[in-house]
This record gives sequence, structure tokens and C-alpha cells, in this order.
Amino acid sequence: MNRKIVFFDIDGTLSTEDTFTIPESTLKALALARSNGHLMFINTGRCNAFIEKQIKNLDVDGFICGLGTDIYYQGKEIFYHPLPLDLCKKIIDVSIACRLENVLESRDGVYYPEHLRDPLNIHFRERYMNQGFNVKDYHAHDVYSFDKMACWYFCDSDIETFKKTFANDLTFIQRADNFVENAPKGYSKATGIQKIIEYLGIPWENTISVGDSTNDLAMLEYTKESIAMGNSNPAIFDHVTYKTSDINDDGIYRALKHFKLF
Repeated sequence: MNRKIVFFDIDGTLSTEDTFTIPESTLKALALARSNGHLMFINTGRCNAFIEKQIKNLDVDGFICGLGTDIYYQGKEIFYHPLPLDLCKKIIDVSIACRLENVLESRDGVYYPEHLRDPLNIHFRERYMNQGFNVKDYHAHDVYSFDKMACWYFCDSDIETFKKTFANDLTFIQRADNFVENAPKGYSKATGIQKIIEYLGIPWENTISVGDSTNDLAMLEYTKESIAMGNSNPAIFDHVTYKTSDINDDGIYRALKHFKLF
């Protein structure tokens, strides 16, 4: 059998972004593909500390978390790369000085600046706390270890100084007009895929990725076949080999069936 390995984003791909629901057709598609011997992996920008139980309970083979910084196979962590502690401390201090709403993410917890302004951040902080995740505030001169960041900025923020300060340390992924995601230099959803297929001895020709956002571009451009959800950011459509339907219109089911995984 020509076993494929498929990598899925979470938000907007496996679960809806408004109600965080996984469609029944998606669950069916994952089960059918795995029953045929294909491997299913979650590949997310989220760190392990704040992935919902409904995602962790999916019948999949493993997780690539934090934009390739933390990798799990069959429940065992096989790779981990935190940012150096001195760099973490500098990021905290510069974020506060530049008036950024920089959310610090790790496999152990998620750390927010004390005062939030962005409504989305306020919503997610409350949601994570309600789910019992390890959520803490940070202040100037605090020292936390973390792996990557999600950064919001405003009219009075100095995002350019932040980018220049860490140009040699971080990669910046523009997700929206006032939102940039930051990963350690040299790490992405694509490097996570490269590590896991090397670990498992699976040829690149058997790789497929599925996503909906600009932070999925690295993996979509890396894998042999790539799938954009119908509800995707239009910016990714020219970077994939196949466009499926919306998440709520059996998008995952149609995509895996198209590639004959069941």
C-alpha cells in the first residue's frame, strides 16, 4: 500500500472558528483514512498547553505543535525546541516597552500582558481559563520560558522596533493587519513535517497538508500535495494543488476522498 501522511491545521480546518466544532464528516474521514493505513497528524501554531481536549482526543498519530517547535508521535514527545531563556526575558521587556500585546506560548502554559485591549485576545484568554489551561500574566522583568508568540499591535505600538530588535532571532508571519505570529528562526510547520517524515522514514512524495490560513503556507508549499479549505484566506489559494469545500460543507471528507485515501 502507498501509505500517505496527512497534516492538518486546527482552526478553520478541523474545527470551526466560531463554535470550535468538529464536523461529523471530518471525524468520519479521519477514521476511514486511518483504517486504510494512512497517517494523520495535527500541525498547528498552537503550543501543546492550550490545545482543546476535543482535538487531543482525536484518533490521530501525532501532533506538531508551536510551528514545529514541539513534536509528538503516538503520545511521546520526540522533539522540543524552547527559545533560550535570556532571549525570552529580552522579548518580554521589549514587548512591554513597544506597547505590544504579545502572547507568549509554551508547551506548559500561555502568558498574557497584564492589560489586554484586543477583543479577540480577551475572548481567548477567558476561553482558555474556562477550560483550565495554565494561563498567567507577565510583567516587566519577569522570566518565563516559552517557544513562540502571537503578537497584536495598535496605533501607539512600535512593532517595527520589535521586528528590528529580533530580526536575527525570529520569523514574522503576518496574520492580519495588526497581528503577527512569531516563531524561532528556522522553525515552521514545514520543518515540523520534515522532522516527522525523517523520523518515520516516509518519503516526501507521500505527504499531504491541509490548511486555511497564511501561517499554513510553509507546510502547504512544502508537501507534495496541498489542500486549501473553501473558507480559507484567499491569499493561500494560489499556493495549493487542490481547493476543497468549506469546513461545514464536508471539506475534509471531500478532500481525503479526492486523494483516494478511502
